[in-house]
Amino acid sequence: MKAKRVRTRQDLADFIELAPQLAAQRGDSEHYVPLFTSDIKEWFAHRGWFSEPVELWLILDTAGRAVARTICHRSPELAQKVAVSDPEPSAAGHAPTTLFFGAIEAADEAALDHLIASLTTRARELAAERLFGPVSPLPNVTGGLLLSGTEHPGFFDSAWNPAFFAPSFHSAGFADWGRAHTWEVEVGSIPAARATAVSESEWAQHGLRRRRVSRTGLRAFARRLLPTLNAAFAQLPYYTQISRAQLQSQMAGLPALMDPALVLDIVGSDEPEAAPSRCFTLVIPDPVPILRRHGGRLGPRAILELVINRRRLRDAVLIIQGTDPRFQGQGILSLVIRDLNAGLAAGGYRRLRVTFIAEDNPASAAVFERSGGRVLHELTFLDRHLTAASTPVPLEEHGR
Repeated sequence: MKAKRVRTRQDLADFIELAPQLAAQRGDSEHYVPLFTSDIKEWFAHRGWFSEPVELWLILDTAGRAVARTICHRSPELAQKVAVSDPEPSAAGHAPTTLFFGAIEAADEAALDHLIASLTTRARELAAERLFGPVSPLPNVTGGLLLSGTEHPGFFDSAWNPAFFAPSFHSAGFADWGRAHTWEVEVGSIPAARATAVSESEWAQHGLRRRRVSRTGLRAFARRLLPTLNAAFAQLPYYTQISRAQLQSQMAGLPALMDPALVLDIVGSDEPEAAPSRCFTLVIPDPVPILRRHGGRLGPRAILELVINRRRLRDAVLIIQGTDPRFQGQGILSLVIRDLNAGLAAGGYRRLRVTFIAEDNPASAAVFERSGGRVLHELTFLDRHLTAASTPVPLEEHGR
């Protein structure tokens, strides 16, 4: 086997097609979570709002067929953030130069082992002192690798991988970093007291009101939630600040999919309409079944299918929620989740799935446990410290 840098349109097509091909070969077509093809193309073309170049790599077998893939990239801000959580500071007095990797697919253990070896080689070529992933090239960490629960399908904005991935990385010297869980709540099993809609008068009794968010008002909602999001997540060991342009880019495709009943935006009763959210929750119908059918291509046909079948998507995904630190501990989130649960029940949803709650964030997990939820997947990030052996060079100037 050998590693090949993606440099041509045909290489790019092979990279994109590999995920659904391997999922079909492994019998995982109803489990894997496709990446958006548009994101992969932007990484390849060095476009979009991510400021650092992204390398795309394929692993080829002896017959020249692609059997694995990955990306690697740098993010000084994320490297610094991750380093803060290290038990011992770097001897050099700065955050270790880190090569991040993600978008991993592999046909089997042999292909994955070669991919891991190639990542290690690439990191040493770039004088990286650390390998960390799987993460996407975003201003904050998304991704992870499943340790258990692989028998359960993945869902939108979550990680999924076959069971053999974790043992291969552990055998190669990677340590777990920031373990977390996804959660699942069966809507029909939510206690009635936790699925009763919050009336306007009850919101008012708490000095609050719920701002309704329409499909045309999603951009304004993004502006209102952004300062709350950045403040609420600032202390997390994997979070870096998100700009307005970055957030709007991430939410660009949601108007065609969103269910306004599942988007909550809470503000003080007397605050102006443009005031930042005190607490918010963004939940959408899970589009993954349709995205799988289209291999991650969100073209006209996929969008049309999403619009036509939006009301038939019975699973929902909590993308993100946050409470302004100034208002935490006041019971606002409990009210929000109660109203959300009521919206899920009224909308006929079967289940709510929740992305990535870290083990060191038990308060968030407890919210869903009280609604009758259960852990679905256990996941982690992977971390390996290396000894640099060469002079660092920019990613876009070095590759084979």
